[in-house]
Order: sequence, then C-alpha cells, then structure tokens
Amino acid sequence: MIDNEFIINFTDITLNETDGNFEEVNKIMLKEPPHNDKWVLRSMATITGQAGIGTMEIQCHGSRDIYILDYSPSIGELFYNPDIQVISMWGQENGWNIPQPHPDIVKSNKEFWKHFYDTLIIDSDYLDKLYGGRPQIEEKKK
Repeated sequence: MIDNEFIINFTDITLNETDGNFEEVNKIMLKEPPHNDKWVLRSMATITGQAGIGTMEIQCHGSRDIYILDYSPSIGELFYNPDIQVISMWGQENGWNIPQPHPDIVKSNKEFWKHFYDTLIIDSDYLDKLYGGRPQIEEKKK
C-alpha cells in the first residue's frame, strides 16, 4: 500500500490482498470459521519512507481495533516519527479504529507513546487510566 511517500507492506496475505481495507478484510474473514467478527489477524507491517524503514507487529481485530504489539522505528527522533503517523492515517483511511500500542510497549517508552497519545495520533486505554483521559476527547463524550 502506498501513502504519499510511504509504502506499507504486510506479512499477512489477507491484509496484502485487500490493501488493508477493513470492509474487504471483513468479507474474507467472515467466510472463514468462526464466521463472526471475533477474528484477529497478526502481521508485521513494514513502513518504508524517506527516513528509512520502520517495522511493527500489529493485530487487526474484527472489532476494527488495531493493536501495536512491537515497534522498531525508522528514525530515532522522539517528536518526529513518521511511522506512527503513517500507520494511524492508513488505519483510519481504511475503516479501522485509531491504533493502540500494547501496554507493555507503552511502559517501556512512556514519553514516546504519550507524545502520540497527547496529539491524538494513537489511542491508549492504559494511558487513559494512567492520566485520566484527554480533555479534548472527554469533552466530545459529554
């Protein structure tokens, strides 16, 4: 999948065949047992761009959720990291929810993930509990 100057490749065949479009993935997955939305795809996502190559292990769920399980960045810069932005934009453009990093990787680099959480690029139930949510999101819920 190409997004402006980024290319995303997946190791999962279903994500590759559909360019990761949720509706197309869901159609394929509903044909397979258990024939409901309880399916999960696990894939390595390789994001190639001008800064280099970043990789992440992701889980894509039938509930539209994407979880980032592991991550190796293409660039060491904390506040400019295109990989997280690219996977978030890709997910939202293709019908998925905003990605969430697994709590274990958040705990290992809290400052990094909190930056993307504060700027609404990722969601995190773990950081919601830790910091009490984000004002810009909590206001919309009222």
